[in-house]
Amino acid sequence: MKKLTVILAICALAICSAVAQNKIEKETFVYSEKDGQELLLDKYVDNSIEYEGKRPVMIYVHGGGFATGSKINALQIKYNKHFAAQGFVSIAINYRLGLKDVEQPSPEIMTKAIQVSLEDLLTATAFIIEKADDWNIDTEKIMISGGSAGAITCLNAEYEICAERPLSKLVPAGFNYAGVVSQAGCVMIKEKTLEWKKTPCPILFMHGDKDMQVPFESMDMMGTFAAGSNYLHKQFVENDFAHWLYVEEGADHIVALKPLQYNFGEIDTFIDRFVMNGEHAIVRTYWKDEVPGSMAKMFDIVPLYMTGWEKTDEEVEAGEQ
Repeated sequence: MKKLTVILAICALAICSAVAQNKIEKETFVYSEKDGQELLLDKYVDNSIEYEGKRPVMIYVHGGGFATGSKINALQIKYNKHFAAQGFVSIAINYRLGLKDVEQPSPEIMTKAIQVSLEDLLTATAFIIEKADDWNIDTEKIMISGGSAGAITCLNAEYEICAERPLSKLVPAGFNYAGVVSQAGCVMIKEKTLEWKKTPCPILFMHGDKDMQVPFESMDMMGTFAAGSNYLHKQFVENDFAHWLYVEEGADHIVALKPLQYNFGEIDTFIDRFVMNGEHAIVRTYWKDEVPGSMAKMFDIVPLYMTGWEKTDEEVEAGEQ
């Protein structure tokens, strides 16, 4: 009897979750047009949630090595909907892919690819700010998150603002993000050192310490200086900047994707304590699986990301019925 009760409770939770997901509405907007390309964003919001005051915003920036990927991926959409279900305005953006169809990118092409993705994220942010009244959003609680190339774009956006670099003028004067959730990212610039002229917003750095695609430490990478999560952590400790470094021991670049499914506990805690409640802290967490995660096991670790490529979560679920 006890076992049956547990099963019924699990089924009830699943039904409630499905009902909550069904209440989330999606709208698509053109936030800019550049190089003859319409740049789109998807807005997810659950208007049935009576959120007290203006809503916080989470913008997700997809990965794909600046060559592939889009805002349409079933697992990414699940990630967006997680925040919408909490009353956030959750956003997924497309951006120009500077390395698309490029076999051997030169340092100049690589730098340009980073610049256009950065420009597009900041332009999308400015568009969202302009919609603040219509969308009932809190412009002081706009967060960004991304994996791999998306994480690089997010960290570069925060650095662009805090170093007062030229593209920071794309967002209103005095604006800064409220928080960054970086999944296997780095700051990539031509200079060999980082100079933070303003205090950065709280950042959750998530990274595998065996990542061979985006450095955990730092390195010269295709003509640029790449400052990885641990390098940034050391710099943030030295400057007493609020942040959380989450390290997966032995894991490779799979940490660009795992948080989309497995790390809502850490992400939600970071948002609640660092962003919403303004706590100033420096945290370093080590997570070690019995068998470290690997990109070679993507189909086992993040199957929905693989089967949901260029599909919505609803399309995948319909295909499974």
